[in-house]
Amino acid sequence: MTGEQFDTIARMIRAREPARSAARLVLVDGLTQADAALAHKMEPNALNNAVRRYREFDRAIREAYGLNGGL
Repeated sequence: MTGEQFDTIARMIRAREPARSAARLVLVDGLTQADAALAHKMEPNALNNAVRRYREFDRAIREAYGLNGGL
């Protein structure tokens, strides 16, 4: 996912900190969820839920527009 795609989804789902920044580290920068959760002092399951929400939203957008390559 690109930074621009991430930022668009974050606005649409009204993401809040620290989940937004931690999810960005995973989905845009390629960190592991464990490392991103540690960096933002989050519970790993909370970050996993946030990442899943971004991925589901990304997939729904791509399917609605007939695009391939959803996360």
